[in-house]
Amino acid sequence: MILEREQINRYLRHILIPEISGPGQKKILDSSVFVCGENVTDTAPAIYYLAAAGVGHIGCHIEDVTGVDRLFDNIHDLNEDVTIGLSDGTNSDFRIFLGRPEFITEKQDLIYTGFVPSVIALFRGWQGGLQYFKNRDCFQFFASKLAGVRRRPGSELQDSTSDGHIFSNCVSGALCAMEVIKLLLGIGGSVDDFLYFNLLTMEFLKAGETELEHTLHELCTRKLANCPDAALEDRKVLIVGTGGLGSPAAYALALAGVGTIGLVDYDTVEISNLNRQILHSMSRIGMPKVESAATFLKNMNPDLTINCYNTSLSKENIFDIIAGYDVVIDAVDNFPTRFLLNDACFFAGKPMIDAGVIRFDGTFRTILPQKGPCYRCTLPEIPSSDSTPSCAESGVLGPVPGIMGFIQSAEAVKFLSGQGNILSDRMIFFDGLFTDFCTIKINKNNACPLCGADPTMHELQEYVFMCPDDVDKDSN
Repeated sequence: MILEREQINRYLRHILIPEISGPGQKKILDSSVFVCGENVTDTAPAIYYLAAAGVGHIGCHIEDVTGVDRLFDNIHDLNEDVTIGLSDGTNSDFRIFLGRPEFITEKQDLIYTGFVPSVIALFRGWQGGLQYFKNRDCFQFFASKLAGVRRRPGSELQDSTSDGHIFSNCVSGALCAMEVIKLLLGIGGSVDDFLYFNLLTMEFLKAGETELEHTLHELCTRKLANCPDAALEDRKVLIVGTGGLGSPAAYALALAGVGTIGLVDYDTVEISNLNRQILHSMSRIGMPKVESAATFLKNMNPDLTINCYNTSLSKENIFDIIAGYDVVIDAVDNFPTRFLLNDACFFAGKPMIDAGVIRFDGTFRTILPQKGPCYRCTLPEIPSSDSTPSCAESGVLGPVPGIMGFIQSAEAVKFLSGQGNILSDRMIFFDGLFTDFCTIKINKNNACPLCGADPTMHELQEYVFMCPDDVDKDSN
C-alpha cells in the first residue's frame, strides 16, 4: 500500500484527482520545502497550505520569530505527517520567498546561495505578484529589474488594517503553496512570467520580460489607498460554510480586525477536511465545525466577536440568521444553499460574495441586490444533482479554495471600507493548473425571475437539497 489508511482518508480530495492520486500524494509527503519571510504573519498562509497538502518537511527562515512556537504547534495539530522547524534552506526541493519588495531585495544573497528552484512573491498594499525561477540566470534578470525600481516619496506602507497588505499576503501565500505542489508533482504550467494582481481593482495579468519593469514599478511605487472612516471593528460579516472557502475567508477577516464574524455550518470536523480547511485540526476531529473554527479564530484575535450557528440554512431560519450582518460570504458547495442565499440576500438587500471551486479551478463574483446581476441572472434554476460533479466526487487541490476564499475576504473588506472596485458586474474564472485568471463581463438579465423587469419570484421557494456531500457537510 502506497499510503496508510489514515493518510488515504486525510488526502482523499487530492487522491481523487487523477493528476495526483496515491503516488503523487506520496511524492508530496517525501518532499522538503523552505519558506522565507519577514514575520510569522507573512509566512503563515503559505505554511498552512503546504502542511495541509502534506509536504513532508517545511524549513523556515523568519526574520521576526514572534509567535513561531504557536504556528509550529498549529501545524503539528493540523498534520502529524509534517515536520517543521527553523532552517537555513539547504537540502530543500524548492524554496519560497515572500515579502515586501525591499525584503526580497535584501534576501538576494540567500536566494543565490546554493540556488534551489524558487517561487518568489512580492506584496505591497492591495497588490502582489509571484514568479517561479528554475535557475540563477532567470532570477538575476528579475533582480536587476527589481533593483531598478525606485519608490516615490510618500508611498510607504501605512499601518492600517485595510491597506490591503493582509489580503495580498494571504493570496500570495496560497498561490505559492499551489505552485510548489504542482512543481513537486510535475503537473500543469509553472508561473514563468511574473503574475501580478491588484485586489483593489481585481486585475490579474502576466508580465513577460518586456513588461516586467513597468509592472514592478506599478507594484512598488503606486500610492496606497487610505482607508475611509469606516472602522472594521464595528462591522459584521456572515460566512456560510466553514470549510475550504470559509476557512481562509474567516482567517483573513479575523487578521484584518473585522469586529464580528458569524459562522454557519452544521457539520463536524473530519480528517478528510484537513487537506484544505486550515481552521480545523486533528485535536478537534468530531467537534462542530463552527466551534472548531471559533477556537482557532479566537486564538488569533481574542478581541473578535464570533457568533456560531451550528445549523443548516433553511427558508425558515435564513432571514433571522443574516439579519444584522453587513456582508454575507457564500462559502458553500451545493446549488440549493447557494440559491437560497442568493434569494434571501436579494429580498433582505444584503451583498453576497460568492465563490466556488472544484479540482484545480475556481470562480468568484459579488452580488449587490438591485445594483447588478444576481445568481439567477446567469443560472435561473437549480441544476439537477447529476448535472455537475461535486468536490467529493472530483476532488480539489487544497490551496485552490484558499486562494478564492482569501479573495472573498478582500472583497468583503473593500465593500465595508468603501475602497476599490467591487466585482458586481464581472466574474473571475481561475485555472489553478496553469495559474491563469480570466475576467468576463456579466450583465443583468431582464428576464431573471428574481431581479428582472417582470419578476415572478416574490418570496423564498422550496430548495431541494439533492447532494449528500453539500458544503455544510464538507464545504469545498
